[in-house]
Amino acid sequence: MDVRTPQPEQLLEPAGASSERAPLKFLYPTGSQPLEGYTIKRGIGRGGFGEVYFATSDAGKEVALKLIRRNLDVELRGVRHCLNLKHSNLIGVYDIRTDSLGDQWVVMEYVSGESLEDAIERHPNGMPVDEVIRWMRGIGAGVAYLHDHGIVHRDLKPGNVFLDIDSTDGGTVKLGDYGLSKFISCSRRSGQTESVGTVHYMAPEIANGRYGREIDTYALGIMLYEMLTGHVPFEGESVGEVLMKHLTAEPDLSSLDSPFREAVERTLAKDPEVRIGSVHELLELLPDGQGVEYVRLERIDGWSGEHAAADGIGAAHLFTDTSVRGHRGPKPFSKVPLERDVREPLYEWMNSTWTSWVEGWHTWDANPVGKALLLFVLVGLAVGTVTVWGSLAVLLGVVYVFYYAFWATLVRPAEVRRQKRVRRGPDGMAVARPAKRPPPAEQPVLQPMSRAEQRRTAAIRAQRLRTSWKEKVHERLRDKPLRQRATELLTSMVLSGILCAFLAMLAVVVVGGSTPGERLPLYLWLTGVTTVGTWVVLVTGKFTEGRFEDQIPMRLWQLVGGAFVGLVAWGLATTMMTGVPYMHDAGIGFHDSLLDELLNMSEGDYVQWQSQHLASPDALLSVMYFSLMMVGLRWWRLAEYARRTRLSLVGVGLAICGAWLAHLVCWYPQPTGMAVAGIIAVATQLVSPWLPPSGRKSAAEEAMAG
Repeated sequence: MDVRTPQPEQLLEPAGASSERAPLKFLYPTGSQPLEGYTIKRGIGRGGFGEVYFATSDAGKEVALKLIRRNLDVELRGVRHCLNLKHSNLIGVYDIRTDSLGDQWVVMEYVSGESLEDAIERHPNGMPVDEVIRWMRGIGAGVAYLHDHGIVHRDLKPGNVFLDIDSTDGGTVKLGDYGLSKFISCSRRSGQTESVGTVHYMAPEIANGRYGREIDTYALGIMLYEMLTGHVPFEGESVGEVLMKHLTAEPDLSSLDSPFREAVERTLAKDPEVRIGSVHELLELLPDGQGVEYVRLERIDGWSGEHAAADGIGAAHLFTDTSVRGHRGPKPFSKVPLERDVREPLYEWMNSTWTSWVEGWHTWDANPVGKALLLFVLVGLAVGTVTVWGSLAVLLGVVYVFYYAFWATLVRPAEVRRQKRVRRGPDGMAVARPAKRPPPAEQPVLQPMSRAEQRRTAAIRAQRLRTSWKEKVHERLRDKPLRQRATELLTSMVLSGILCAFLAMLAVVVVGGSTPGERLPLYLWLTGVTTVGTWVVLVTGKFTEGRFEDQIPMRLWQLVGGAFVGLVAWGLATTMMTGVPYMHDAGIGFHDSLLDELLNMSEGDYVQWQSQHLASPDALLSVMYFSLMMVGLRWWRLAEYARRTRLSLVGVGLAICGAWLAHLVCWYPQPTGMAVAGIIAVATQLVSPWLPPSGRKSAAEEAMAG
């Protein structure tokens, strides 16, 4: 039988495979010599790129041979970066060889000890602290050496860390890998792969194609958590569930004691700019942190090379980040400016309160129509009582200005001086150790993330998630057929007419005339104007669907559309011989507008008053007002398929505020102008197609896996 071309029925299991593991099958049996000068003894591992064998050279040297069977160019590129790296905590890569069949083999150092994965499995409730620290120091030494040479590992996990046992001393921690970082492991323990890195140890920013040193720091934080607790912080039933937890969930650190809690918290920060920036800094946060150096572990009782051989423990190579350019060594300090923690407390409270209200509204599982009705009631109350709360708001604003001046002059400098006890690095960034190094027995002074910093991290995480799935959604929308676009647009336009008619009925109750004879024409006028305004927004959104917004042409289109809405508003009012309701307390007078101040316009030439509460603006005034109202806001975002919610309270509020601000420049009867803007904003969102959360999750998974 020719061992160079084995048949499927000749695939063998590795000798002595553990009964607790699924048996592995390998291409070459024991005794094969596929590569000249080496004889295979047994298979010891499989990964996304091929198989790893324990072999001996003709001279008797024990080595690990890795047969590369997939993604050859990517794999070899990573190996070549590591050929000349030499460090006691890295598995050595000796050579790259080609056999007679043209297959590529990597010749590596063979490690005869257990892996960190095995060590964690021996301690299901967490490893002893001293053992955790020794493992971390060894791993950190190897990773720091890679970072010093501009290389990012990108697939750190317990299965890639080994204990090399020799006969003269304790074991040495060795860092290696069975597969290059171009695939995600579907299971934390399995060898099945799909995309970039191993899913349980993958940093959030990988979703956007970012592969800096921070992704290794993130993986080290996951491994530290796993060693201390016996399980990873983010678990799930599927790859997508685990990925979403990396992007959105915070780890449960309640079972960790200080200083491990702070170390894990800072290494698992979602924002790489907030995360600990170097392995050196992470190790200094651990008890007796002395930096990184070559590390040995004491021999584990009852463990030997025979056990390692029986369980198929082997080694493979490291891999690199070819995008690293101009590397100048590791960053010694995390990029967390000291001043970031010194925030004005009252503003922080108001900001967090407003954010929680908005999030509560978005997560409120209520009928959209009911939410729209509630919004109209709240806006009506606010407009009706503006004379009461307006003056109070101005007074509070003046008081806050004086308070902020006092805080910035006296309180903030004192807080900055207090924090100067924290040592700064050469780039002015805060470091988690005091200026004077404490004795080895003392604990380092730690700086956990402040609440403001955590909120900023959460905001960046949310933005990163939105960016990843929105790009995938935009790609789908760009491929949508023209016929489907037209069908969706016509359906939305028909629905908007029905919905605007209903909402106009409610608006008449708030801004309607004083007699039934005035209310019917006003209802018809509101229905027509808001329907046309909604159509303008829908058409703008549909023809720019799936494309990153270019605001200049889109605003020009809205300017033209606003002018058309103004003509419709004037034409309907003239045809039905009705006026537009006006409340003196809801806005300014004609002569108080900016346009009148500049041009000294005559009110009688532009506005005809049918009564004290009914005004008829002429065509020019209507066109100018609605053009200004439409061009001033990004209305097309209300019709965006990938918008955050079906009905956004913030979007409706901005539309109403924009309509009120527009009448400060070009006068128009209020609150009718605000009612038109509010109806357009609500109707546009309710009739536009919308991607629900389940669809966003699917798009995010597709974006990260692809």
